[in-house]
Amino acid sequence: MSPSDVAGDGRPLRPGQRIPGVGGRTHHGEEFALYDLAGAPSLVMFYPYAFSRVCGTELSAVYAAAGEFERIGARVVAISCDSLHALRAYAQEISGGEGLPFDLVSDFWPHGEIARACGAFDASRGAPTRTSYVLDPQLVIRHVHHVPSDRSRDLQEALAELAGLA
Repeated sequence: MSPSDVAGDGRPLRPGQRIPGVGGRTHHGEEFALYDLAGAPSLVMFYPYAFSRVCGTELSAVYAAAGEFERIGARVVAISCDSLHALRAYAQEISGGEGLPFDLVSDFWPHGEIARACGAFDASRGAPTRTSYVLDPQLVIRHVHHVPSDRSRDLQEALAELAGLA
């Protein structure tokens, strides 16, 4: 693997690069690294803030589409700089207490380390950008979707990309 095949220098990631192996803790308190996604197509969603309107709409849509992700064998992780405790409460809100079929990952400390390594951190806001990466089973980025923080991403676009990798 050459250095250009691996991300992590702060620039936005591009299709063809591998996702870096950085990680944090899930809302269950379990250790998680992006390399844990190997072996299945995956959607890595960075979002600015838990309990915000647009983020809540997006993550509720992901929760509602859990059966579609399962059907195509894809994994989903959603990453923000919120604390582990905030993410636990947020997962309960999104799922109505049923539990999420995907992980919320805390990038709280070191603050923004995962987002920075993935070129998805807005230093002026101290939060991730609204960026998604579709990964193939070998952790190579196949699709990038970035929208302004006040807009929702098109979940159907991500599902179509993931289905093409299954």
